[in-house]
Amino acid sequence: MTFTTLGVNPPDLLTADDLLAVALLDIAWRPEVVRLLLGREGAQFSRMLAGISTDLDLWRATDADLAGVDVLWDALLDIPGVGTATAAKVLARKRPRLCPVTDKVVIRAAGLPGLTYEVLRYLLSDPQARADVEALRPPDAAEASLLRILDVAIWVSHGDSREAKRARMAGRYRAA
Repeated sequence: MTFTTLGVNPPDLLTADDLLAVALLDIAWRPEVVRLLLGREGAQFSRMLAGISTDLDLWRATDADLAGVDVLWDALLDIPGVGTATAAKVLARKRPRLCPVTDKVVIRAAGLPGLTYEVLRYLLSDPQARADVEALRPPDAAEASLLRILDVAIWVSHGDSREAKRARMAGRYRAA
């Protein structure tokens, strides 16, 4: 939940709190990237964020809605030192209902590299699938988006990290 609730998260502005939240998901920021995102290029990223809806769920998004995400995605990936996992986590922080975390664990679980958004959008277009994900929500995660609940479920079910294995062993999450 810290990823979601840490500090301030204005919808159309990248902040130091956003970068810290992303760092909590195992991302290391290079100093020049931090300076660029929070400094001289910040206004450009704010304009791109402003073009992406803040109240749209992935399963309701059209291809046109996701085109704005693609513009910001490409701009982030153009920054030396920003890879796909980093870009995905920034987008998930800024648009948690629309942009899933798409790191290697989620991509592998979705099964179609390069089409992860489409796979998750299709899955969540089914009301029963959304209800099944919602049933996984812990009581202390009321503020988390459905995509964040799905991300954690996938990470715990499919991740190879020590933390994912520990969560599985503790029985805190069912397999997704």
